[in-house]
Amino acid sequence: MLETVDADANRVTRLIAELLDISRIDSGRLELRRQPVDIGAAVGRHIQAYVAAGQTADRFLLRVEQPLPGLWADPDKVDQVLSNLLENAVRHGEGTVTIDVTASASPREGEETGTSVTVSDEGPGIPEESMNRVFTRFWRGSKRGGTGLGLYIVKGIVEAHGGTITVGRAPGGGAEFRFTLPVGTPAYLQ
Repeated sequence: MLETVDADANRVTRLIAELLDISRIDSGRLELRRQPVDIGAAVGRHIQAYVAAGQTADRFLLRVEQPLPGLWADPDKVDQVLSNLLENAVRHGEGTVTIDVTASASPREGEETGTSVTVSDEGPGIPEESMNRVFTRFWRGSKRGGTGLGLYIVKGIVEAHGGTITVGRAPGGGAEFRFTLPVGTPAYLQ
């Protein structure tokens, strides 16, 4: 009975946190505490947590391009984005969850503008007619849990960093989410 109460309390806490995030995003008051972020290591920590929770290690394929440009971002917000995208891939996708971390190129030759993270799975993917609604409030791709707020928040966090996020079909047929964060400049240099 206590486990049920604890699980329900955690669910309500998450819902309140999501609603607060939405309020901050909508009002343009999402606060970012930028610092250097090793995004490859952050993805690795999320994968380790899934493996510790019972997922098989071979369910995940992490590819990190080296060297990556320095990334100044809010590590907690980046973790929130990664957590949501990986959770969706594990919960709704099938097969291998592939995470590619790469430098995003500038239109000018040889200039890096940021870091891109692509999360893809081999599941059924998102129907073409639903792709334009994925980042709206309360959109849910299936009946398997979730509030339908996660991807809306993810988009708000990425855009607050000056980045972009897209959705499409993965080479394996599943869903593919790609977000790019600009290199950024430390606040003391701005």
